Amino acid sequence: MKQPFILLLLISIFSWEIFSQDFEKDGQIKILPYEPMQVRDIEGLTKDIKDFHKRIEDMLPFLNRRKKIIDNEYFQFVPAMENFNFPVRDRFLVDKKFYLKVSGGEGSLKLDGVRFITRKSLVTKLRPINDEIGELKNEKVVASDISNIVLVVKRKTDAGTKEEVYSLGNIRSPNQRVKFVRSYRDNLAEVIQAIDKYVEGTIRADGKDVDTMLDGLDSGGSFQEYNSNR
Repeated sequence: MKQPFILLLLISIFSWEIFSQDFEKDGQIKILPYEPMQVRDIEGLTKDIKDFHKRIEDMLPFLNRRKKIIDNEYFQFVPAMENFNFPVRDRFLVDKKFYLKVSGGEGSLKLDGVRFITRKSLVTKLRPINDEIGELKNEKVVASDISNIVLVVKRKTDAGTKEEVYSLGNIRSPNQRVKFVRSYRDNLAEVIQAIDKYVEGTIRADGKDVDTMLDGLDSGGSFQEYNSNR
């Protein structure tokens, strides 16, 4: 009877030793290291992010000239879309927006920060409150350091509001850290596409205005001298 008890005790002690290795002395969860392939992924994503920051910064003078930068910020949004969670058919409204934080004046505009905000709200009638807001942000773009990327998740329920903050410093899984950085990179690409569409639309609108005015001048009658004595 004593032998099985000792065996169970040894197993539990061994299991605790393995489990305890997951923690630092200060209680923080240990971060698992990257595999070589993941290191290459992070390096590639970091390069993309630096390039995308530069491309966005190059677009700022155009946006500023069009009076689209207000109080040192430029933003766009995606209108709220209704989403269903099958099979329970809960209805959610999901909306998304991005903000660019800008500093400097004419000819020296700098991209200081980027924020992506997604909100998911339960709108099914007679259901408990369930709102979730995710904010993926980098408030130190100039440093081009991916460790400055932060994800803030706020969940609001009947029990109150809970907030969690994630970064490369506290996400344990290397796969999740790669996914985290890739998400930021992909969202930057969407910003570039969104601004490109605005630029293209503006160019087309300007071209249409010019054509309209030129057509009006070409189709007018002959000029006549104005007689002020009439």
